[in-house]
Amino acid sequence: MKAETLSRKVREILGTEIAFIANDSFVGRRDTQELSEFAQAVESGTDPMKRLAAGLPAHLGRMCATPLLTSEQESELFQRMNFCRYRANALRSRLRINAPNAERIVEVEDYLARAERIRNYLVQANTRLVMSIARRFADPRNNFDDLLSQGIASLMHSVDKFDYGRGYRFSTYATCAVRRDLYRMVMSAKKDRQRFSTGSGEYLDGCERAADPNTELSEAAWKQLRGAIAQMMQHLDEREQLIVAARFGLDDSAKKASYSRLGERLGISKERVRQLANRAMEKLRELAPEHRLEGLLS
Repeated sequence: MKAETLSRKVREILGTEIAFIANDSFVGRRDTQELSEFAQAVESGTDPMKRLAAGLPAHLGRMCATPLLTSEQESELFQRMNFCRYRANALRSRLRINAPNAERIVEVEDYLARAERIRNYLVQANTRLVMSIARRFADPRNNFDDLLSQGIASLMHSVDKFDYGRGYRFSTYATCAVRRDLYRMVMSAKKDRQRFSTGSGEYLDGCERAADPNTELSEAAWKQLRGAIAQMMQHLDEREQLIVAARFGLDDSAKKASYSRLGERLGISKERVRQLANRAMEKLRELAPEHRLEGLLS
């Protein structure tokens, strides 16, 4: 490998943060500890224990394919992940840009790759926990998939911050973190809905007036309003556009479509249509000030 390439790799490694939970047992220890066959398999990425979880949609089944860990397995994996990061950090401190050592670069990258494989396994083994918590927060206003995504992000952060040396199970620590973050997410969404609902009555009234052939709007104002709404609608996805147009008569329909009818048309539940409608209206309310609709509807 060329010296220039090696120097670039050194810069990349030195610019990468290597965070780990320190433990007194790491000091002075080389990579000679005895690992169980299970830990060796996880570290090498060849763990054979994954099984597709039954009774779940395919994408969720794949996420829950990793079995739950015993206390001993969990402790060993957290110890090993942090030790690999500790060793990578120690070796990194001896790298020099002007005198790159190819063997040491490979060793640092290998330790980081091992740590990442273990981290991924720990996240996958605890995905069921996040799913169970997300289900409790999910409702027509808070989509399960969005909650699950945020919950997994919280889980990943928890894996990085968990101190296995304190002796308690990771699930205890992770449950508190995931619940806290999902609660904040739900409350933040509630505040956003309340904020965007201010003035929404006037906006929706304007949409309905626009759909009414007996509207008092002048022809010029009508054209300007239709143009503004058309531009705003472009920020919505296909389903959102269809729902908003059908609900407020923007599709030249004489009758406002119900959530049930739209659900049948889109092949989704009535509640899912309601969620999409709420999401679309929040987007439009955010865009309304940019298009100065207040002046048109006053």
